[in-house]
Amino acid sequence: MVKVIFVALLTMLALPVSAAMELKARQTVDVYGSAALQPSLADVDYRMSWQLSGEQLEQGCVPSQVLVSLTATVTEPLEWPQTPEWQNYRLALTAYERLVRERALLAAEWLERSLFDIAPQVSCTQLHRVADNVGYHQLGIAQGLLQEFQRQHEFGRQLGLIRPAQ
Repeated sequence: MVKVIFVALLTMLALPVSAAMELKARQTVDVYGSAALQPSLADVDYRMSWQLSGEQLEQGCVPSQVLVSLTATVTEPLEWPQTPEWQNYRLALTAYERLVRERALLAAEWLERSLFDIAPQVSCTQLHRVADNVGYHQLGIAQGLLQEFQRQHEFGRQLGLIRPAQ
């Protein structure tokens, strides 16, 4: 059994050039449990996906609608030791995850803008190929930036995420 304590779903919808871009975000919290995880362990999984619709105009097929979704799932142990040190550790873990999530949200916004800014293509099939190339390229950049952030902060230790002695 797994304890999923937070699922953040960000959905961004970009409208045609003549309309203003609109951003919609929704966050939900689900609580489950896992006795298998040790109190010092937690896991975060980020998944980003995109969909693009094209519109054939005189100059070519252009993005008419872009949908980018980011899902963040944090998995924690079912139970934590009930000491002030462990409660502080858990709070620091939540704060650190929030910093990482903010960077992932920025990456999703960056992806949305990049997809919406794709130049007109000969066909909508070609537009989708270009969109996938842009998406996977930007996803790789985002993963590298998130990993670098984690390394710079020693995976949270420089931000106060220090595991208490047992």
